[in-house]
Amino acid sequence: MTRTTWIRRGAIAVVGVLVIGAVAVGVNRWMTTSETTVYGEFADANTLAVGNTVRAGGVEVGQVTSVGLENGHARVGLQVDPQLLPLHQDATMTIRAVNLLGEKYVELSSGSPGAPVADDDTVPMQRTKVSVDIQDVINGLGDPAATGLSALVTTAGEGLDKQGPQLAATIKALEPAFSQTNQLAGLLRDQNTALNQLVDRVGPVADSLADDNGATLDHLVGNTQQTLSTVAVNQQDVDATLAQLPATVTSARKTLGELAGTADAATPTLASIRPVTDNLPQIAGELKDFSDAADPALSSLKPVLEKGDDLLGQAQPLVAQLRQGGPDLRSTAANAKPVASQLLDQNLRGVLDFVKLWAMSTNGSDGLSHYFRGVAYATPQNFGRIATGFIPNQPPGPLQLPLRPAPQPSSTPTGADPGNATGLSPQQEQGMVGQLLGGQ
Repeated sequence: MTRTTWIRRGAIAVVGVLVIGAVAVGVNRWMTTSETTVYGEFADANTLAVGNTVRAGGVEVGQVTSVGLENGHARVGLQVDPQLLPLHQDATMTIRAVNLLGEKYVELSSGSPGAPVADDDTVPMQRTKVSVDIQDVINGLGDPAATGLSALVTTAGEGLDKQGPQLAATIKALEPAFSQTNQLAGLLRDQNTALNQLVDRVGPVADSLADDNGATLDHLVGNTQQTLSTVAVNQQDVDATLAQLPATVTSARKTLGELAGTADAATPTLASIRPVTDNLPQIAGELKDFSDAADPALSSLKPVLEKGDDLLGQAQPLVAQLRQGGPDLRSTAANAKPVASQLLDQNLRGVLDFVKLWAMSTNGSDGLSHYFRGVAYATPQNFGRIATGFIPNQPPGPLQLPLRPAPQPSSTPTGADPGNATGLSPQQEQGMVGQLLGGQ
């Protein structure tokens, strides 16, 4: 037996002793504490045994207490620390390998804290699984693949003999890459739906490019090459265009901003126009009826327009003469403007009062015609002169009021029209005028 075989068997023996000691310590510790039993349903748990370890987050939290068959699947009982409870509706259980010797343990996750609490203490088979280890892969292969893989594993073990620190350093150096790979896998998993849609949409394009044994793709590549060649030849012009592009983009952004403001201002107007647009068919119908009714009138409008054209021709000489007198009329209006402005600004009230009094003086009527109202101011001197006018050749003396004469019969027949505006005879009119003029 070679030295390498002895070393391998010694290592296996040491590992076995350590595992047995760890199991004994775990059993002793879990036997002395209060624990709670939960259950997990697995499609296959033939590699699991009572006493195997239960871990949560890499920490030992219990052990397997039972493995049984129920309704065609395995039912595994786990005695765990009560701090892991309660189980949530997204709790999971996974059977994993401890090492290459085939020993198993159960990885338990009680679920997300924000998830609802599970109705019972059993994790259903939909959230349990068994991880595949290297032994399962070897067992699943037939000869000679199984023999070759076994030899590969043995050779890899011999090569790593006494190289544990170097392997640990390598794994530590690769840890950031593994973390980034894990993040990338998580992103790809989250974007799985989008990737599927992308593949579905790219599929028809790829099929179209593959038509005619790739002739379409060759044509596309040829056109692309020609375009790139043209761009390369005109590199200077392309660079100049690209240099002007930022200013163009800035101007376009400013224009779009102004357009957005205009759109905001136009929104109320468009909203107010909306009722009118709803009535456009009715309005169009009414306009059609109006046009139908207006057609006869428009047809008969031609003679009127021709007559109007003749009248405009006849008025043209008069307009020409008025145009010649326009400058003189403009100067006359300019000269009269200060007088009219002063009259209206300062004497408008006097002018209006004069018009008012004149209208009131001439609006009286005696049944035959209108008469003029007048006001005479009487003083003692004027009244004396009037009185003396009735006494001819009477020298001035003390004021004596004459007696009222008896009414005299009128020389005008009663009911006859005197033929004047006052309704008096000529003698009566002359006497009244003499009295108004002071007896002259």
